[in-house]
Order: sequence, then structure tokens, then C-alpha cells
Amino acid sequence: MKWARFGKAAAVLVCLLAPAVSGAADGDVLKMVRTRGYVTCGFRPTVGFTHSDDEGRLSGFLVDFCRVLAAATVGDANAIRAERLPDKPQEFVAVEHHAVDIAFSTTTWSISRDVSYDIAFTTPVFYDGEAFAIWSEQPPAPLREQNDKTVCVKSPTTTERSVEDFIQQTGRHWSLRHFKTYEEALQAFLGKECAMLTTDASVLAMSLANYQGVGSSIHLLPEIISREPLTPYVAGGDANWLEIVRTVIFATILAEEKGVTSANVRTLADSKDDEVRRLWGAGATSPLGLKPDWAVQAIAQGGNYGEIFDRNLGRGSAYKMPRGLNRLWTEGGLLYSPQLQ
Repeated sequence: MKWARFGKAAAVLVCLLAPAVSGAADGDVLKMVRTRGYVTCGFRPTVGFTHSDDEGRLSGFLVDFCRVLAAATVGDANAIRAERLPDKPQEFVAVEHHAVDIAFSTTTWSISRDVSYDIAFTTPVFYDGEAFAIWSEQPPAPLREQNDKTVCVKSPTTTERSVEDFIQQTGRHWSLRHFKTYEEALQAFLGKECAMLTTDASVLAMSLANYQGVGSSIHLLPEIISREPLTPYVAGGDANWLEIVRTVIFATILAEEKGVTSANVRTLADSKDDEVRRLWGAGATSPLGLKPDWAVQAIAQGGNYGEIFDRNLGRGSAYKMPRGLNRLWTEGGLLYSPQLQ
């Protein structure tokens, strides 16, 4: 499917000069979504998570979660409209102004963001952490032994604050070079303007995948210095919409735990597992205003969490990223869904 609004030639920047929209009341966003027939999702380009080809076809891990939300709310995973969000902090202001129904933008959930803007974080869809790449002709020393280094970093971000804290705590003699975008920081690092590059570990791994291998002088250091729960968020005021998004995300996690996939979900109406059967009915989710088959539509059209991860980031993708912290809680990871009852 092609989302022309996100392509290089037709990318849409949110106009922040428009008058502010008053906060939505409970149920308003779902009504607007159903009236117009699609979900408006805000993205920023991030390899593996949200990317478009030269013709504007949009795909990625976060794009698939937008599609799952559309399937659950309007019954069609293709019923989405993509808006390109500006960089932070303007990104938060755009969501406050209801420029989009939800932001899927590899944004870290932090307390300061929670209290500084009229936004509401849903639940993490990807657990990440800040890592470093380094130029070195030999296997590099541990991070805490690196000194007198110049580090490329995007600013202003939680990444920048975390590396500043790390420098202060460890007494590293590092100097930071600040860039408005990660792409600019990446190109400066590849041009050897900096000895090190820092951002989320997942982004480093994917954006440098073509520059590593036998004989390469670029290394990814194993140390992680921060917690980065990447979390979709919505404008404040509509608690019902917030709970809908959370519930849909939880359903993809629960489905993976229960072995429910896009291939078999339509055959499990008579399952002996109570929670699997509840995926077929309104149950505790009926006050949210969703149709009884919302979960079946979401999983059948978009897949469970594992399917979404594998095809975009994991073994079915070009990146072969391990699940790590993004494993189910039953497998030692952090993914956990409340009971569906």
C-alpha cells in the first residue's frame, strides 16, 4: 500500500501556527475516527520502525501498530493516514493540537514529558536503551575506558541528557557535537568527524548494518547507559481513546502469549482458554465502544506482537534483531499484558 502523504516528494509537515484545538472529551476521538473512516498516525522516519521507499510506500514496526489500531477501530488495517511529525519538542505540541490521533515516533516515555505537555503515553511497544558506536582499528576497550572522545548526538533528546549524565557520573573527557537530526549525526560520524555516535541501540544497529562486518573499523559497544521505553502517545483529555490504544497493544501481546496468530485467530472462537475466547467478544472492553470482533480484526489483519516484530525487525527482516527485553514475560522479557476479563 502507498501512503503518498509520507513520501519524499509529498511529506506533510504539521503546521504549528494553527490555532490550538481544545482537548477532546471521552469518546470524541473514536467518534471522529469512525466518521472520517481512518486513523491519523504521526510518524518520523526511523529505519526499521517507520520508513518509506522512493514512491512513498510506508512500512515498519510502528506503522504496523498503526494498522492494527485501524483494524480494531474501523475494521480495516489499511484505513490510516500518515502525517510526518516535526522534531522534538514541536512534536509534542503538534499532538497537543490534535494534528494526529496518535503519535508513533520512537519517543521515549519520561516523567518530564508526561508533566510538561498535555499528552498521555499509552504503553511501551519497544524497550530500548542508549548505546554507542565507535571507530577503532582494534577491538575497542569498554565504554568506561574510552576517553578524550568526540561524540555525535542528536539534540534536544533524552539521548543527549543521558550521555551528559554519563559524562558527569563517570568523569569522561568527552566533547559532544550536537545535530538537529540523527541523519546529520550519522553522516558526521561516518565522515569521521566524531570518534563515537550515540542513540538508541536498535537505531544504531540498523542504521550501521551496512557498514559493519569483517574488516570494518566501526564497532558497536555492548554497554547500555539508559532505559528507553519507546511509547506511542495521544493528546490529553480523551481517556477512552487512551484506553483503546492501550487495550489494542495489550491484545497483540496477549495473542502472542496464547499462540494466537493472524493465521489461526478466526478458528479459535471455541477455544478452551477463557482469554482466547474473550478475544472474540466485547467482554470487559465493551465500555470502550469497540465492536465485539475488534481483537479478531486487529490480529487477523496485523498479527500478534511477535509477528509484527519478526517481519519488521527480527528474523523475517533484513536486520535479524534479537528480541532481548522485548520478549514475553514468560521468556524473561518485559512484555506483559493485563488479564483480559
